[in-house]
Amino acid sequence: MNIGAGEALKIGVGRSLKNWRLALLVYTVNFLFAAVLALPIAAIFTKDVSRSLVGADLLKGFSYRWYVEFVHANSAFFASLFPQIVLIFSVYILVEIFFAGGFYSAFSSKERIKLKNFFAKGSSFFFPLFFVTLVEVALLVLLYIGNVLWVSVRQTDGGLVDYFVLRAELWRYGIVAVLFIVVNLLSDFIRAAVVIDDEGFWSKFGNGFIFAVRHPFSALGVYLGGTLISAIPIAAFFFFRFHEHPAAEFGIFIEIVVSQFIILFRIFSKLIFYAGEATLYKENQIEVIRVKPEMLE
Repeated sequence: MNIGAGEALKIGVGRSLKNWRLALLVYTVNFLFAAVLALPIAAIFTKDVSRSLVGADLLKGFSYRWYVEFVHANSAFFASLFPQIVLIFSVYILVEIFFAGGFYSAFSSKERIKLKNFFAKGSSFFFPLFFVTLVEVALLVLLYIGNVLWVSVRQTDGGLVDYFVLRAELWRYGIVAVLFIVVNLLSDFIRAAVVIDDEGFWSKFGNGFIFAVRHPFSALGVYLGGTLISAIPIAAFFFFRFHEHPAAEFGIFIEIVVSQFIILFRIFSKLIFYAGEATLYKENQIEVIRVKPEMLE
């Protein structure tokens, strides 16, 4: 049974809700990573604010002037955090690759996955998915280099009127955006094939690539639909941030609670993204019957 992008996302929503424990797992991991980065900054922030009247003023709203002065006064401290930030970011990417194996496995099935099976799938597919990620990063780096070279070539062209310059820039941004989506789209469905299929690595690599090429509109629909769903909590966050809040501790508490719900919704949207791709690939993949010689006798 072949399904479209809308049906795949609809099924993905149901499977994400069925595996709600995975959302709590991702939330916990994200909280731990954020805490490791935030605690040192919070310590020096508390030390700086507690010795002045800035704390009361910050309850009334964000002060950009104070922020600039705070960063300038603690520039050495923030510079020392850079290696820690790079290390934590690198570990976070590795955890994301590990989780991807469990996600695609969990959402390709109608049954709720157990956490031990989730971790088992993540560990068994970590290195193949790591290789796919390296290929994706390499292609994105080449895309970035090509964009930089394009800009440098255009800057050497003189005598162009503003209309042609604007048109050339629009073409550049459009082509870069399309290629970026293509690289991400192919990489996602190659990951899905690596986890879901039962063949050799290179066969699965080719299966994911061929699937995205044969089902471009469905694959793009799931990709754009998942991206749109992911953008909803981001828009909700900015909408909430720009609203007026009571200048009191209770108002800050409410803001923190609402922000955490927005983050949890963002995590669910991420799971829906994985589930939509896994469902589309699982339901629409073409089963090829390999004819054995003895079957022809």
